[in-house]
Amino acid sequence: MKLPSPWTPRLAPPPGLAHERLTAALAEDILCGTIPPGARLPAHRDLAQRLDISLGTVTRAYETLQRRGLARGEKGRGMFVTQTAPVEGRRIDLSVNLPPPVLTAPMLKALLGRVAEKVDAQHFNAYEAPAGQPGHRTLLARKLADERGLDFDPGRLFLTSGAQHALFIALAAAPPGPVAIEEVTYPGALRAARMLGRELIPLAMDAQGVTPDALRAALARPDPPRLAYLMPSMQNPTGALMQETRRREIAALARQADLALIEDDVYAVFAPADLPALAQLAPERTFYVGSLSKSLSPGLRTGYLFAPGWAGEACNHWLQATRSMADPLSGLLMELGLGEGLDKSVAQSIRAEAQRRCRAARQHLGPWLAPQAVDGLHVWLPLPTARARDIVLAAARRDIHLAPPEAFMADPQAQHAGLRICLGNAGAEQLTAALSILAQLLTESGEAGLGLFPAV
Repeated sequence: MKLPSPWTPRLAPPPGLAHERLTAALAEDILCGTIPPGARLPAHRDLAQRLDISLGTVTRAYETLQRRGLARGEKGRGMFVTQTAPVEGRRIDLSVNLPPPVLTAPMLKALLGRVAEKVDAQHFNAYEAPAGQPGHRTLLARKLADERGLDFDPGRLFLTSGAQHALFIALAAAPPGPVAIEEVTYPGALRAARMLGRELIPLAMDAQGVTPDALRAALARPDPPRLAYLMPSMQNPTGALMQETRRREIAALARQADLALIEDDVYAVFAPADLPALAQLAPERTFYVGSLSKSLSPGLRTGYLFAPGWAGEACNHWLQATRSMADPLSGLLMELGLGEGLDKSVAQSIRAEAQRRCRAARQHLGPWLAPQAVDGLHVWLPLPTARARDIVLAAARRDIHLAPPEAFMADPQAQHAGLRICLGNAGAEQLTAALSILAQLLTESGEAGLGLFPAV
């Protein structure tokens, strides 16, 4: 008697043909352990009937699983899972864009001890303004002026619970209508825009990010965008760096079209200091988003948003709607970290470590990497979308976790995207081993570097 399959049949969400969606659903459930190793998969005909798909669709999906080494067919018995569950501790996560852990436990303990000495019980037991203490906002404005040349009025600088929070507020407070956005971009921006019901207009890119021609074409549409979300410095995921001439052209186009801008500058720590921010070139229309996560510590959860004057009231309302008060401990940690210059020394160490890790990435993955003007926390491998999915699955079988290409795609139907390789979250030896395995997988696949974002 044949054992029943433990799998509840499903198809992965669109896009994709039926056999591709069935393969994706099975592969995902096998790799995450929902279908355990050795488990029997549903019989071909039974699965076809339950999902209302053709028998040929099931056959193609199962053949693909066998080619990827995730399943094996046994004559007369059926199809069985062969994927071995990752050994605890062996899994290497290259999907999360964290900085290397430069802030050590002794440094954190000492910093928290000094924070404890500064805590005022009376103040701590009261509600703080959602935008943060005026003194903390002034301190942050001074830092941005010293390091980035940004002349921000502290009264229009809002402290937030990380950059994602700041980004959501900017998207909510900006003019309604379609949003122009990089064709591959930060997943958090895509999620926030879609949750707010905003139509996305993907913009073509090169090694400097969004091209002016792509923005002009979007603005010439019958229903043009009212807002553009851009990452000019160390773009996530491609690593593109927009040069000054391009920045000035984008700012001029925005002025001509009365287009609001969201400038996501969370990776400014890796950009040349002499490059002007869009918020300097067009301050009257630019929401400026930043964070201390990449230059000090992700656990600090301190982001910030500078709003143009006309949007200040709306930003304040959205801030109040998404949190009742600023976090006093995060504010004190920021005050000490910035006041003692800890952020500068940590940022310097993070930049040095990022350079070492990017060199390792180039040594192993050079033929496949997109051009990158500065070293940061990630590198980009342009690939056809379907091939990128295959590499994600193949890497998972070797205990390497990568973000799927769909996470970055403004257009889910796009045929070309790629893989972001995050370099900061793994130990040095783990990273070297993972990069070597990825190079092997890419070599076996026969993929050459596509130059999707050619050097300019």
